[in-house]
Amino acid sequence: MEIAIVGAGILGSIFGSLFSRKGFDVTLIEVLQERVNLIEREGLWMQWPDGNRTHERIAITSQPEAVGVKDVVMVAVKGYHTRSAIEGARPMIGEDTIVLSVQNGLGNLEKLADSVGPERVVGGITAHSGMPVSMNEVRYVGGLGPLLVIGPYDGVSRPGFENMVAQFQSVGLDVQPTSDINGVIWKKLIANVSTNVVAALTGLTGGTAVQHEPSVKIIEALSLELARVARAKGIDLPELEDPLDFSLKAFASTKDNRVSMLQDVEARRPTEIGNLNEVIVSEGRRFNIPTPYNEAVSWLIRGVEERNRQKLAVVESDSEPDAVRRAIKSEDLEALRRSLEASPLAQSLSIRFTEFEAGRVSARLPGTAQLNNFLGYTHTGALFTLAEQAMAAAANSLGHVGLPLNCDIQFINAADPAKDVTAEARVIDTQGRIARIQVELDQLDLRVAEVSEMVFLRH
Repeated sequence: MEIAIVGAGILGSIFGSLFSRKGFDVTLIEVLQERVNLIEREGLWMQWPDGNRTHERIAITSQPEAVGVKDVVMVAVKGYHTRSAIEGARPMIGEDTIVLSVQNGLGNLEKLADSVGPERVVGGITAHSGMPVSMNEVRYVGGLGPLLVIGPYDGVSRPGFENMVAQFQSVGLDVQPTSDINGVIWKKLIANVSTNVVAALTGLTGGTAVQHEPSVKIIEALSLELARVARAKGIDLPELEDPLDFSLKAFASTKDNRVSMLQDVEARRPTEIGNLNEVIVSEGRRFNIPTPYNEAVSWLIRGVEERNRQKLAVVESDSEPDAVRRAIKSEDLEALRRSLEASPLAQSLSIRFTEFEAGRVSARLPGTAQLNNFLGYTHTGALFTLAEQAMAAAANSLGHVGLPLNCDIQFINAADPAKDVTAEARVIDTQGRIARIQVELDQLDLRVAEVSEMVFLRH
């Protein structure tokens, strides 16, 4: 079975790796050329729930017209990209192709059906999730229940659907068919509506939030409003009897994973609030059911999105030296490395790069008595300069000038000025014009500091 996965983000990468390891012919479709280039060059790394780390060679392209017609086209993009994604995927959709959505929220199946016809569309729900480690590495957290529950959008089980399920199950994938995919979507919606927005607004992970009484109270209020709306629509699920209990169990299962909406907020991307809480508000109005809590959190998230948009109003300066700009644009990493190492502050501290790849670099600050602060430890200014050199290298290695938006640094242990400090920087994610850089500063086996920076990529 030949499968194309539209969207090589976290979920697309997880399914791409799982399907490839089971012997299916998989092609990832990704609009971000930086990710395409990196996965083509270095492959896809996966960290599994059991602690193993594996390397996969999976086909990836930004040109769906080049891959031909597929048996299954899986859509794994954000809800606000559904229409553009399915239109771009048309060259891969033949007479017998199944279009399988594994997206959050409501409204996605309707958009797909409008584009390719309801008889082709299959809805899929998963409670499994992951976290980005870099642009070509994902940590798969796992999740509650089966890998996938899938069902035809129009409720009609056709031979193509049955064959797809049989092939998935024949290789040991926990894929369960259902005749009522709408009910399954609403089951997942209970947890998504109740917890994703709480994580996005508080920054809490599931393992922490379920122990925090005020967070539990807002989760309860959101879930009860959803339950009232669902019943008014004629949806009958056992989980609606105690939606709080179901939501808390689902949220707790994510442990320290930063759920998708929190990742979106931190990366200054639009969220899927329109496919989640705002749907509950609009459906509540239709049935004359008040949903003040869902409305309030929707307003707050829209405010966060506006704040993020305003912070992206970066002056499009072009004052960089021509040689530096050319090196960045042409992705001449050696010229870029020389320019960074030649900066006066880097030279004064003797900072040198030990690895320099697209989206991933390592640098070293040699130990010297000149680095002492008044307490006898390595001066934090020197440590931040090392981190900044590494961040700048990673951010500008993708073909665009990277301009810093904000930076968060956490000092974990004091460093010994007599010993070298190393910095490992990697691009965690890029979406449009935003990149997220993570830097780890170490001294031998001691973690000194962790740094996270948001960068504006000037096209």
